[in-house]
Amino acid sequence: MAYIISFTNSKGGVGKTSSTLNLGAALSIFQKRILIIDNDPQGNLTAALGYTPAEQSHTLSNLLFAAIDYPEDLNLHSSRTIIHTGSGMDLIPANRRLADAAARLQVMQMSQYSAVGEVDRVCEKVMGSLLEPLREQYDYIIIDCGLQHELLTVNALAASDYCIIPVQAHFLASEGIPDVLELVKSVQAKFNPNLKIAGILLTMYQSRPQLCQSVKASVSEVYGEDFHVFQRPIEYSIKVAECPAAGQSIFEYAPKNAAAESYRSLAEEVLALG
Repeated sequence: MAYIISFTNSKGGVGKTSSTLNLGAALSIFQKRILIIDNDPQGNLTAALGYTPAEQSHTLSNLLFAAIDYPEDLNLHSSRTIIHTGSGMDLIPANRRLADAAARLQVMQMSQYSAVGEVDRVCEKVMGSLLEPLREQYDYIIIDCGLQHELLTVNALAASDYCIIPVQAHFLASEGIPDVLELVKSVQAKFNPNLKIAGILLTMYQSRPQLCQSVKASVSEVYGEDFHVFQRPIEYSIKVAECPAAGQSIFEYAPKNAAAESYRSLAEEVLALG
């Protein structure tokens, strides 16, 4: 049964999409079956693998609507939606139509409407219902959460075993951690008591600048006793920013880059989770 992991942070530009892509790629190197999910209407993860979001006729939004309206047809919709990429991973893509699915979830929430008339199939658990049949097909399912449409993020967390909080290595970015922790605490209390925080991941880290070192020390000091801080920060590299233009992971684009070693180290820690 797959472990489901969500990358989430209320701040943008902290490396959620890059980390989803490259952790998935690193785990696939360890011969794991990987599904990555674009849970953002902007479709950045979809684009990062070389696909044009607007051209995708079957996306996560189709699966969410199917889970709400036609749960008996989910397997059919899943087979049409999952893309077998050339990067050793499968992908559930997204585009702007995902915002329509988020709006539908909001309507369900406002009306207290249950997706299929069952008590445990509330709007916050729709994503969990569509991912459950996929658990047997993969070892890890990794979800890239966007900034807007909080119900989509809540759905991802409600379906997840773990979440990873990426934090850019400067002080303003690290200030966003309490907001994420509060959201996770709320999801744990209301929808998923088994959700665990796998750790805080420092991204865009530069070993030499004093600021990055200070942020690393600060995050470890403030949160290290209560939460795991991944041992190796993700090294800053322009190669990571260039990968999406090539539609490749860092392991395909620049396998000897320091960032590739960082993501390999992250994968090893994730493998140790279970």
